[in-house]
Order: sequence, then structure tokens, then C-alpha cells
Amino acid sequence: MKPITDVVNAIGGLIGGLTLPAREKKELEAKMQELVYEREREMVEAQASVVRAEASGNWLQRSWRPLVMLTFAVIVLVGTFTSLPILADTSRFWDLLEIGLGGYVIGRSGEKMAEAIFKLKTKR
Repeated sequence: MKPITDVVNAIGGLIGGLTLPAREKKELEAKMQELVYEREREMVEAQASVVRAEASGNWLQRSWRPLVMLTFAVIVLVGTFTSLPILADTSRFWDLLEIGLGGYVIGRSGEKMAEAIFKLKTKR
């Protein structure tokens, strides 16, 4: 959350330039940091609720990627024992399979990482 850290640092610099007693400056800075961190926590909670809402969708929403990859696997398996024109060397099927596999692996990894990050943020 670099933008929020930058805002906190800017506010700290602004407070440092005020002509107030040191004790009041520290109190003001602590209150401002508390407000900023509270807003950050609210943002993280909102993002986590969006992720939870997406994850609680119906069965098809949660399972479409595995179904597509299983379909690709069945096509390749059937093509191993029979002659399917879709599996020819000049076919675009292999490009589609490569994109699908890359998107599936990277997409799932990204989801898992985002979930772990949100869990860490909500624990703070």
C-alpha cells in the first residue's frame, strides 16, 4: 500500500512544519495515522468481501476453468488413439491449449496469492 504510506509520510512532514508544541504534534500525527490505517483496513475488508462474493458464486462459475482444461485433455487423449484433424500440426488448437493452460495456471496462482494477501491484511 505504497500510496497510503506516501500520504502518511506527507502528512507527517506537514505536521512537522507546524508551530505547535512537540507533544501536540505527536498527538496530531498519531491521530492522523490512526485515521489513515482505519481507512486502509476498510479498503482491505471491502476488497476481501468482493473476493468472497465472487468465490461464493454458483457451481459453474467456480468450475468453468477445470471443465475447459478437462475438455482439452480429453481431446488430446482421444487424438492420441485416433486421427483428429483438430490436432494437426497446423491447427490453432495447440495455441488455444497453450493460452488456456497458461491462463489457468497463472490465474489460479494469482487468486491464491491474492487470497493469502487479503488474509494477512485482515489479521492486522
